[in-house]
Parts: sequence; C-alpha cells; structure tokens
Amino acid sequence: MKVGFDYQIFALQVYGGISRYYVSLAEELMLMGQSPKIFAPFHCNEYLSSTSAQIVEGERVAKRNSKLMRLTLPVNHFMSNKKINSWSPDIVHETYFSMFKAPRRSCPTVLTVYDMVHEKFPEEFSKWGNISVRKRSAVERADHVICISESTRNDLIQAFDVDESKVSVVYLGFDTFTDVSVRTDSLESSRRPYLLFVGNRAGYKNFHGFLRAFALSPALKVDYDIACFGGGAFTVAEKELIHSVGLSEDRVRHQGGSDKVLGDLYSQAAAFVYPSMYEGFGLPPLEAMAKGCPVIVSRSSSMPEVVGDAGCYFDPHSIEEMSAAMEKVVFSPSLRQSMVSAGYNRLQKFSWASCAEKTMDVYTQVVR
Repeated sequence: MKVGFDYQIFALQVYGGISRYYVSLAEELMLMGQSPKIFAPFHCNEYLSSTSAQIVEGERVAKRNSKLMRLTLPVNHFMSNKKINSWSPDIVHETYFSMFKAPRRSCPTVLTVYDMVHEKFPEEFSKWGNISVRKRSAVERADHVICISESTRNDLIQAFDVDESKVSVVYLGFDTFTDVSVRTDSLESSRRPYLLFVGNRAGYKNFHGFLRAFALSPALKVDYDIACFGGGAFTVAEKELIHSVGLSEDRVRHQGGSDKVLGDLYSQAAAFVYPSMYEGFGLPPLEAMAKGCPVIVSRSSSMPEVVGDAGCYFDPHSIEEMSAAMEKVVFSPSLRQSMVSAGYNRLQKFSWASCAEKTMDVYTQVVR
C-alpha cells in the first residue's frame, strides 16, 4: 500500500514526539513491505535527516524552527500536496491540523489526534493559530481518526461529538536510545544523584508543583538534585521559584540536546518524575522504563493506561502526595528494583512494530 504523509509537523519540529512518531511509523511500514513516503519539501526535522532517503521527499533547510520555517509553510503546503497527488497514494495520513484550506484528495485521509490539551486547558494557549478550531476541522474532514490512547479517544468524542465508529485507538511505540554512548558534561560534573524532569515545564506540565513537592522534603533536598531536559532554558519566573522554595540554581540544572543526551540522563537518574496534569499518551515514562529508570507519575488522564503497574502514582494536585511518592521510591532500593523489573515487563505492550501493524489495519479498513 502507498501511504503518503504530508509536510506539516516536519516544518514545525526539530525534535519532538509527534515527528518521531511519524518517522518511526514510516520506517516500520517499509519493513512490512509497504510503500510509505513523507512529503516535506522544506523541513527542519532532525529525524528526517537520519532516516532512509527512500522514505523522504524533501530537504532540510534549517536546523531550528525559526521564522524562516514559518515562511515556508504556504510553499510547503502547495508543493507537498502537488507531489502527493502526482504520486497517487492509496491513503494520505495528515501529520497535523492544517491552517490552510484542505486540498481535494483522490484517496481517503487519516488523521491522528495526540491529545485534547488545547480543549482541556484553553487558558494556557495563545488564541493565535486557532489550534482547536483547526483540529476540529481536520477531524471532520478525515475519513478516519486515530487516537493514541483510550483516554484521548474519550476526550475527543466528548469534546467534538464525533461518531465513535470513526475513531480507533493505536498505542505508540517507544525509543530505547540504544545509540547512547556519550556522557554529558553536566552529568560528569555532578557529584549527587538526581531526579529527572523531561519536556516543557509551563502550566499543566506542573513543573512548579514538582519543585514545591521536592522542596517540601528535607531528605530530598539534602541528598538529591533536579535535572531538567528540554523545554528551553529556565525563565526568570522559574529561577525566582527555584530560589523561593529554598533551592539554588546549581541544584536544579537544565540540559538540552539530542536523544543521546536524553537517554544518558534517563539511565543515570534515581527516578523520572512525570507530574503533568494531562497527557494524551506520554512517551517519556516508557522511555525511562526502557533505560531502567523508575517512574513516578501523575494519576491522571492516560498515564495509568500507559504506565500500568510499573509506576508509583500520586495526585498531581497534591504537593504532599507527590513529595511522599518521590521519597518512597528514591529511599527504597528494593522498591526501585521491583519498579525497574515491572517497567521492562510493561514495555512489551508497546512497540513501533505493533503501532505500524495496527495502523495498517486502520488504513486497510478505510481503503476498503
């Protein structure tokens, strides 16, 4: 089957879970004997740069998501759709929620919805871009919608009043970072164990709650540091919060970089803490499990569905409960070891191969 993916997410993300999902899916589809192709005429995506040229139609023109990339969007839209139509795929999988008028297709379209965070927390997002409006429009025009968890499927059906038969659930796979081989300078210079926070920190991601929960525990403050990966450098407000809870900036470190760096951070962390109020799926807990890192996670949205019995849970609205969960895990070697074992077992439920197989089932159903 010829499966075409459009340009959208690859002009918006250098790294990121969504673009990683599509590249991993396309690679697995090719291994299955299918014919996937990503049409991204001008992109900034790192994953496309390292995948097979047989899959990618386009070139990398920037190493970051800059204003230049935003300016390419209209051209990308025109060229991507022209190339897709010329290629005549059996099905098109849209990679995001287009800001442009949808082109006419001679084949069915599938859309993946990753979460309903813009609908759950509208106050935390700029009205510029109208993501929620674009998402609803994309859902309505798609022949079928894939959600990445039952939690997201339920939220989508409720928010947009979508026919249940139009929406399927396909779980994501995860990356094991098997190419990790380089220790980062920040880790080499650290003489203390640390708790790891990954990704964006604003609003519903609950970084402020995590800091307060950590600082609430004298034992954690004495024995552990905090390492943060991704999400950009600390803002002035975050630095002020760090100081206000009695921590110094050398105890709360930020690290950016590639997946190699992230894998190294997971493998050496005392535990990974995921305090988010809401996630459509949540890849970081699986990535942590794959590196033998215990997972301490919110009891909310899709997290119990994904993490299962491999995590230590807390109410993300309770600073006291989050603090107690962190203490419980890091100060109990036996519990940490049992959580690591449970994590490895849990991972058997998720793989990119399984994701591709179930996605192919959706494609076949839609084409028929």
